[in-house]
Amino acid sequence: MMMAMKRQMNRRGALRTLVFASVCGGACGVGPGRWFVSGVQAGETAVFRMSFDDFSQLKNSYGSVRLNVPGIPSSSSQIVVTRMPGNQFYAVSAKCTHKGVAVNAFKKGVGLRCPAHGSQFEANGKVVKSPARSSLKSYKATYNGSDAVSVEFPNLGYSVATEFVEAGAGGRVKLEFKTLSGMDYSVQVRGTVNGGESAKAQFSLSPGGTLNKTSIGGNGNTVSLYIAPTQEAGFITIMRE
Repeated sequence: MMMAMKRQMNRRGALRTLVFASVCGGACGVGPGRWFVSGVQAGETAVFRMSFDDFSQLKNSYGSVRLNVPGIPSSSSQIVVTRMPGNQFYAVSAKCTHKGVAVNAFKKGVGLRCPAHGSQFEANGKVVKSPARSSLKSYKATYNGSDAVSVEFPNLGYSVATEFVEAGAGGRVKLEFKTLSGMDYSVQVRGTVNGGESAKAQFSLSPGGTLNKTSIGGNGNTVSLYIAPTQEAGFITIMRE
């Protein structure tokens, strides 16, 4: 009896934590009303994978995109990723080293330019025109040879593997996962990955269904839940109860 209780207790807890944020509309090559969702796991480096299907600017040389990376601390969350000839990819902080204004995405013949004071940088972040005097912070960018580039953020305490999840009716996020028979599941949302208040999220079992469920029993099959986040960014945890 004691062994059975111990096994049951060990099965409880967080099944998976997800970071979510609203996608930045046409600037990221996707339409409004979609959500970006990525898994968060233990580790020391956050790896942000960018598929060219979702970031079409990176399909060709001199393509560039500026974006906020969900789950990355706000002080370094906005980056610029640029593709140069020879399949060279560069990822740098968008924060200008002069006054902290976000630089624009790369343009051929211009580079990365600060719209406030005119500082200019190469795609790799090297400063080429004052008033800025130091280079932009750079991150390792790895091309997979075909259709995606991954950007690494060291010393964050967790890793991120990304994927897009289509929004359902009303801009909902679809959560899909395999359940265990005899276990109940709920969804909690909070503003930060390691702290802050968590609240149970109401969900539906269809894209347009009423958001009136707070738990669901597992049956060994894969289930799909739909939630409607009330904030632009945060963390979703699927709980086994």
